[in-house]
Amino acid sequence: MTSDTMEKLTDNFYKLDVVEHERNKILEKKNKYLSAKKNILINNQNIGEKDEGLSLLYIYHINEMNDFDKLIEIFGEEASEGISILDINTDDEIVDINKLSKKTPSGYKADCKIKMKKTNNVYSISIKSKNGANPSILNHTPRNAKIFQKGGPLNNMVSCLDKIIQEYIDKRINKIIGEDTPISNLMCLKNDNLLKEKFLKILSYFLFDGTGKGYSKCKADAIMIYKSDKIIFKKCDNIQNKKEYIESIYDKIVISLRDKGMPKVINEYCKPWVFDDIKPDGSIKYKGSLHIRIK
Repeated sequence: MTSDTMEKLTDNFYKLDVVEHERNKILEKKNKYLSAKKNILINNQNIGEKDEGLSLLYIYHINEMNDFDKLIEIFGEEASEGISILDINTDDEIVDINKLSKKTPSGYKADCKIKMKKTNNVYSISIKSKNGANPSILNHTPRNAKIFQKGGPLNNMVSCLDKIIQEYIDKRINKIIGEDTPISNLMCLKNDNLLKEKFLKILSYFLFDGTGKGYSKCKADAIMIYKSDKIIFKKCDNIQNKKEYIESIYDKIVISLRDKGMPKVINEYCKPWVFDDIKPDGSIKYKGSLHIRIK
């Protein structure tokens, strides 16, 4: 056997080793993805939390597989060179797929941070699942919540909400509407453009900026919707984008007054939002916590 033949054989064996090595790396990545996915499906009963983990796992996996076409389908051309999922507290890149299922701390409007490698833009993303219960915008918040108090970010919006909720209570008393009602049933928002504009600002606060306790530790500037294994990404990184997103969901907004989250003692400040829900046996449920969701 000539030296040239030996060299060619060696080169071919080397190429086969490289191919085999790459094939094993791909197989290992796929197995890690499937294992992490199985853990999320087994360990999460809450559909919203489950879908949050599944959506991040999928994005991490297609990025690791260099499937940039699929990333572009979700995020646009900005993702053409790949993405990094960052730790929401430290901004360090997450390099272990099993750490993606860690629950976001309370007080955060964003559920994750994703960096676009092409532009270095980082988006703080709120993930909304459409596979289970309708996603909420505001969870069970009474009138005496910190944000509505003097010095709170929405203190100047209380009179706006008073007007909306008064119509809601009047219509509940007269059995015109049920507990959960689309805002299209409230004429005050149809007939008063200034009131509607203020309500849009309230929705913007709860979608992107904070909760009933105050401003978020990590505000959101993007929305990611997970529905039937499909991911839809919406940039909301400026006032106009936020307004356009809110207007796109406006007709799907449902409000209600609930008893969950009510203070033990209902003081005078709370009463303008309290609906006395009289049961058939004569007992009363005092419902004064505002709840807003997307149907």
